[in-house]
Parts: sequence; C-alpha cells; structure tokens
Amino acid sequence: MEPGHAAWKCVSVEPKDAQGLGTAKLEIVVTPGCQCNKLVKITPEILFFDVGVLKKQNRTNVELLGFVAFLLDLREDQVRLESASEAKGKVVVLSGVKFQKRELIWALERKVGQKHGAHFAEDNVNEARQQSNKEAAKKRKELDEFSSLRAFSAASSVEAAVPNLLLGVAPAKRPPLGVLGAARQAKRPATGSGTGAAGDATPKAPAQPEGSGASGGDETAGGGGGRGG
Repeated sequence: MEPGHAAWKCVSVEPKDAQGLGTAKLEIVVTPGCQCNKLVKITPEILFFDVGVLKKQNRTNVELLGFVAFLLDLREDQVRLESASEAKGKVVVLSGVKFQKRELIWALERKVGQKHGAHFAEDNVNEARQQSNKEAAKKRKELDEFSSLRAFSAASSVEAAVPNLLLGVAPAKRPPLGVLGAARQAKRPATGSGTGAAGDATPKAPAQPEGSGASGGDETAGGGGGRGG
C-alpha cells in the first residue's frame, strides 16, 4: 500500500471470509442537481460525487448507489446505503467484494473526473412501474377469469332450472294415466252387455212350469170322464 493510504478514512475494508469476500465502506459527500454523474475528487477523508438528478423522493440516493455499482463493476444489490445526514454526508456499504483497501482506492482514483449520464434513478422508476403494471395486469386477468367462471356457473344453473320451452324446445306432454284409460274405454266397441240389451228388447214367452201341463191334462181328462159317466 502506498504511504499514507493506510490512514485514509474515506475507504475502510473489513477482514475477508473463507471465500475471500468482505465488506467495504465509503465515506461520501454527494452534490445533487448536477449536469452528469461524476466522481469529482478523492481526499483522505471524503469521496466527492456529483449526481445528475435533483434531490427529490430519494432519487439522489438511488442514482448514487447505481453509479457507485457501475464504477466498481458490482451488482446493484451489492451496494446499499448505511446512513445519510442532512449535510450530504453518506456512508455506502459494498458487500461481497474482493478489494483490499489500496485496490479499492486505486480503482476509484482511476475513475476521477469521468462524466456519465444520469439514468439509474430513472431506470429504477421505470422498472418499478413495469413491475407494478405486470402485477396490475395479472390481477386484472385473475378478476376476468373469476368473472367468466362465475358467469358460466350462473348460466349453467339457469339452464338447468328453466323448462325446455324457454330454450325454444317444446317439451313432450303426456296426459295422466287416468285420462288415457278413459279415452281408450270410450273408443272400445260394445260387447256382451250391448247384445244383451238389444235382445232384451224382444220379449220371450215365459217357460211354463212342469206341473202346469200335467195338472191341466188331468183336469181335462177328469172332466171328460165325469161327463162321460
């Protein structure tokens, strides 16, 4: 390490883990509302950054974190804000990095004065908006599917409950069994009961009792015999 770098407070690096990865911290003062993003200068105490966004709705912090990640070739999720003061001083934490302290200082020194367009905050806003739109579209799709399913279920219930006549199909009507029986009985031709009734219209000579003829003969015969005597 170069003489004096060990005592610099603008950069601090914690011991590495078994994989050779560790955490580093940067002491930063940021000036928002500039024309571009830029690492203006490095002093033993502070790193001075310009960012090309206004200090509005946390956009300054988002832009700074995205810019630091870009300069050091890190993922954005490896860079976070530990603290921030009203005097524009901020502590930025780098996680999972292999830099030693002097390597990190050298990497930053090579970036001093380079100008870059400000877009990280805008990208973040657009990504959040797209995610929100996707979630909204997914919710609308779920609601549409639910409405369609409910409408289909209601239509199925109505179709099962409404008579076929309302659907344009006349249902077959079957008269009661008693009516059919009466109709068939009325169409059936007269049988023995009718013949008997017709025969009754012609009177028949009543049959004489057996005793009547014999008695009459006897009387006649007797009478004759009496008259003959």
